[in-house]
Amino acid sequence: MIWSPVVGWALLSCAVSVAHAQVDTSSPAWQTLDQQTPQLDLPDASTTAPVPTARSDSSNELGIRVGAFTLYPEISLLTGYDDNVFATPAPTSGSSFVVVRPQFELRSDWIRHQVRVLAYGDFGAYPSASTQNYQNYLLQADGKLDIRYDMSATGLIALRRSTEALGTPNVSFAQAPTVADSLPVELGFNHRFNRLFYQLTVSATKYWFYDYSTIISFGLPSSSRNRTEYEERFRVGYEISDNLSVFLAPSINQRVYVDSLNIAGQQRDSMGWVVNAGATWILGPKSTLEASVGTARQSYTMQGTTTSALIFSITGTWNGYEPLTLRPAINRSINESALTNYENYVSTVAGVDFTYDIHFPWKAVGGISYNQADYTQVPGLADVNPRTDTFIKASIGLLYQVRPEYSIGPIYEYSQGSSTDPAAGGPQFTRNMFSIRLVAKR
Repeated sequence: MIWSPVVGWALLSCAVSVAHAQVDTSSPAWQTLDQQTPQLDLPDASTTAPVPTARSDSSNELGIRVGAFTLYPEISLLTGYDDNVFATPAPTSGSSFVVVRPQFELRSDWIRHQVRVLAYGDFGAYPSASTQNYQNYLLQADGKLDIRYDMSATGLIALRRSTEALGTPNVSFAQAPTVADSLPVELGFNHRFNRLFYQLTVSATKYWFYDYSTIISFGLPSSSRNRTEYEERFRVGYEISDNLSVFLAPSINQRVYVDSLNIAGQQRDSMGWVVNAGATWILGPKSTLEASVGTARQSYTMQGTTTSALIFSITGTWNGYEPLTLRPAINRSINESALTNYENYVSTVAGVDFTYDIHFPWKAVGGISYNQADYTQVPGLADVNPRTDTFIKASIGLLYQVRPEYSIGPIYEYSQGSSTDPAAGGPQFTRNMFSIRLVAKR
């Protein structure tokens, strides 16, 4: 645990959650959002929170100069106890756990252009529930090319492995959770003239799924979930003032499955579009909020069905009261379903994380999130009930931080899940996790 010339432990300075089994997250609110719409970080592009969260440290004490680059190494160790590892009703099974999370971020220090390479690992072990052991990672390269002072191009490519956590939306219960690999590629173009600006973005993400045990009978096996998702986004806006801008952001998408027919004889290829309008408001040097509202529509080729939904989002940081920092996370979207009797689900996420400076060197950290998954029934199936799953998470912890490189703190997280149709595999559980997190930064 030595980063020359610094030796030490540090707790993440954001509101961190405990090791929610098989999930690499930063906090309850962003954790819930990332599980539904996993996004990677692309400079100057309209993406949500990265996984993991990109470094925001401004302290000169952090970072190692490597020529024209700065290297930010980090490693965290999380250990504690989970009283319901499998996220089931009583009787439950508990286990201690240990999670190790190394991360390396290499950023360019050029006056023009930008290049960043990120490598991240998340390795968990459960002595009393070995089927929940996991090995997740992220390898990402992204950058920005400054064509002119008012024009730039961005790009991203990554390889990500994640594990679908039990007790979260859209997860078919299995003794050993399903693993998902994804390969996203994204290109963007940004242009600004006077107070008018626009962004063009195209992306493609390939998904591969792997089942390591038998899933429930009405869950889709991995071979029926492999797919490629394409998206084309356009965002045009106007800067009303230095602190306020408005925008219109339409997009279209295509979801193409490898198997033309899945195990249930369904063709789930679809096309969709989104139209939303929003605003970005800079409230102060440390406070920025962005909100949008609109409509989404997803149409399925073979079934001839369409799902429509009102969508909205709020992201940003509020620091209007100096000791307190809030990060809201609100999002609504249409997502693919892993169940044979539901073709998709509409996810509604609302949450907030906080950091509060009690008195140097003590901080309070925590967060809360609410997630509702409304499933859309596959037409023509008999004995399929309407289904809505609800998940709540909350965490609270303390941070003792003498210097940016050194800190330590305990964290407690509570989560629960419920369903209108528990008899058909809907969640019905409560969960408590106690942990202490140690992190080394350089």
